[in-house]
Amino acid sequence: MDQMGAKTLVVRLTSGNYSQAEATQPVRRGREEVGREERDTARYNPTYIASCLSRCDQIEESNNSAFIEVLREVMQELKPAMQQCQNQNSHRDREWQWRPRHCLDLLGEGDSGRGVRQVYLFPGRPQEGVDVLCDHTIDNGGWTIFQHRTNLSTRENFTRPWIDYVQGFGNMSGEFWQGLEDLHLFTSWGQHELRIDLTDYEGEQRWAKYTNFDVGPTQDQYRIHVSGYNGTAGDSMTYHNNQQFSTYDADHDTSSSTNCAQKYMGGWWYQSCHDSNLNGFQYEGNHTSNVEGINWYHWKGTYYSLMNTTMMFRPRA
Repeated sequence: MDQMGAKTLVVRLTSGNYSQAEATQPVRRGREEVGREERDTARYNPTYIASCLSRCDQIEESNNSAFIEVLREVMQELKPAMQQCQNQNSHRDREWQWRPRHCLDLLGEGDSGRGVRQVYLFPGRPQEGVDVLCDHTIDNGGWTIFQHRTNLSTRENFTRPWIDYVQGFGNMSGEFWQGLEDLHLFTSWGQHELRIDLTDYEGEQRWAKYTNFDVGPTQDQYRIHVSGYNGTAGDSMTYHNNQQFSTYDADHDTSSSTNCAQKYMGGWWYQSCHDSNLNGFQYEGNHTSNVEGINWYHWKGTYYSLMNTTMMFRPRA
């Protein structure tokens, strides 16, 4: 029995579309090849096996005993290999659990300073690391930076399509956006806090901190939850709480008349439209255009574009 035949057998058993006359001969041939098939048991889903056994019970009521006996023997021969696969998955999960999952884990292991590090987001895949920018120099450290804007001569274009904001873009040595999917994975377990550092063109610095922060899944357009403000910059994020993410080609804002991302030249959790626009167009300081700069309304208003911004999160104790 080849792979397709084995899979077809399982599917047809679970659907009930299999007669005794059809079943006996190919199943007996399959028994002879179980040893070979066991070496690739990742193809066999335990849910299918359970469904088969349930189907067997139904057939048994019809006195189809010969077919049941053969099928149960096949299933019993598959069980050791299935258990081996489950044990391997459990080992991978344990290996992932002791790897650093964010910058706060790295801080606990003695990491210091600021720089690019590698963390591990994916349970069951402990070898798949993700590069992140960690900062242990401010506010007790352990921060994972996911957005940074600067006034360097080489600037990143933040007026980008949806796919770029999902996957991330830029360079961690300058301007970058980590990516919405990473943000969701980072914040989908436990509780997290958000910190935003801002600098204007006169050299003044302000900060805003939120005790609750997470980003939802792609099915919900990476909806943000943010609350619990304190800081010196004023609260320009609570207005965006519970909003889906928007880009010029994926309009999820609540405005009935405006594509906010297109109008204000960035990807953001626009409502109708914004109190903050940290992924907006990079003017230098005061501007008279249509409030599409790197704005933070409750500090500098909507006609002032900031010089530097840093958005970061960490797990909350």
